[in-house]
Amino acid sequence: MTNYICGLIAIVISSLFIGGLAYSIWDNTESIAFPVIAILVLLMIYRSSYDEIKDGPDNV
Repeated sequence: MTNYICGLIAIVISSLFIGGLAYSIWDNTESIAFPVIAILVLLMIYRSSYDEIKDGPDNV
C-alpha cells in the first residue's frame, strides 16, 4: 500500500513540475514544441504507472 501512495505522490509531483515547466517555456517563447514533448512524456509516465499497478510487482 505504501508503494501505491509513494507512486501517486511521485506522479503528482512530476506532473506538476513538468507541466509548470512546459507552461513557463510556452508562455515565454510562444513555442508549442516543448509543451507537446512534455505531454508525450507525461502520457508515457501515466501509461507505465498504470501498467505497473495493473500487472502488480514483478518478483523474479
